Amino acid sequence: MGVVWQRSTNAQTDNVIAPSHHGPCLVYMARMDKPIDDPVWFKVYEQGYDSDSKLWCTDVLRANNGLLEFTIPADIRSGDYLLRTEIIALHAASKLGKVQFYPNCAQLSVEGSGSADPKGYSIPGIYKADDPGLLFNLYKPYTNYTIPGPPIYEAGSE
Repeated sequence: MGVVWQRSTNAQTDNVIAPSHHGPCLVYMARMDKPIDDPVWFKVYEQGYDSDSKLWCTDVLRANNGLLEFTIPADIRSGDYLLRTEIIALHAASKLGKVQFYPNCAQLSVEGSGSADPKGYSIPGIYKADDPGLLFNLYKPYTNYTIPGPPIYEAGSE
């Protein structure tokens, strides 16, 4: 599956996200036949900081002209889902509560023979302001980064 991130701007270049907005990309799904205020969201993708290449997901996203590709777990139950893609920008995250979230949602239908109904989490509720991945100083030396939120659901993991 792929989604394209682009911001509304008249600029001829840099239409994905500002170069200063380093951070992770995350993707969640939720079945639409369940109440959305229940714990229904499960994470299917995350990409943070790669210490080998020294690139953030947002750097890769910019290099790909906004395209983010991921795989939907093959064993999930057929049905209608909300897809939530999210960028977390860390340029101001050294101060509590200053991290910036850029979520976007779409509706999709999944078809297949899967029967998995992954454990869900509530949004809001998956993050705390002082989580290591949300209270993070981008401007001090670092070698790793802890992606916030629940674990990724992978086919066959439940």
